[in-house]
Amino acid sequence: MSSTRLLRIAAIVMAMLPMGSFAAEKVSLSGTVESLACAQACGICCPSHSVVDTSGTLRLLVGNSFVDLAKISDDEKVHQISGYFYETTGQCGIGECTLFAVEEFDAPRIPEPTYNAADGTLTIQSIVTNNIDNTRYTVTLSAPFNVDKLTEIAPQNIVSQGGDCSTDSAICEDDTICVAYFGIAGPNGPEFKSCEIPCLQPGALCSSGQSCVAIADRRWPWTGMQSRLINLP
Repeated sequence: MSSTRLLRIAAIVMAMLPMGSFAAEKVSLSGTVESLACAQACGICCPSHSVVDTSGTLRLLVGNSFVDLAKISDDEKVHQISGYFYETTGQCGIGECTLFAVEEFDAPRIPEPTYNAADGTLTIQSIVTNNIDNTRYTVTLSAPFNVDKLTEIAPQNIVSQGGDCSTDSAICEDDTICVAYFGIAGPNGPEFKSCEIPCLQPGALCSSGQSCVAIADRRWPWTGMQSRLINLP
């Protein structure tokens, strides 16, 4: 299917969604992932993959992914996909595109742990042991508990894109993750941490007004404001 045809389908899908629904609104669906070839022409949107839901009526064009879609693309299997819509420009900076950013796939749906104040027990619905195997357990713990870290999910602890997330209380805002990296001094220098949108995967397209920036140690390319970040060699 051509990119032009896919863009028409995406435009129809966008028209069906309420205004503002792709301003960090989370979207989850089940479907197959297909890799796409990009047509080289100014103004053309260039998604790397498409996600087709199980009904076959909804097709999302993927412009960025926090995870490696090569592991599941074109395998004709149904996967659980979640992410969000974002706006970017077409090739050569011409036109506008609404693309989808995949945050995760096939993530297990795990209920939150529950604490029974009456008997002082804590039940964790699903737990694995050091990722040794895929066996999961449900555990019930009795007080006293040894809590190594307790972070309140409060506005004052939410760190926006580009902000420092090195403190124990830092929680990156939605659609970003905390990345650790070294500066131009390499491992001999200090380690930095900030909340960023990764653009590690091939074909990643950043949202409008941002660009993919490679830092000095080259471990973590991410998207950032062009006015704030400098491309390093």
